[in-house]
Amino acid sequence: MKAFRQILRVTWTDEKTNDWVLKKAGKNFSLQSVKKRKLSYYGHVLWKEENCMEKEIMQGTTSSQRRS
Repeated sequence: MKAFRQILRVTWTDEKTNDWVLKKAGKNFSLQSVKKRKLSYYGHVLWKEENCMEKEIMQGTTSSQRRS
């Protein structure tokens, strides 16, 4: 979004919404694509090995004790 604002020479003080900037830039961007990428990444993390900290955090299965 920052790059589009710089190209269009729109500062944050102009109080233009992100939707306005995207429409002016001619880009079609929706939250559906963001959700799709997040789900894809989550699926990628689920295939990792059992003792992966990232997987444990995303699933919420971390233990209450620290590892040594």
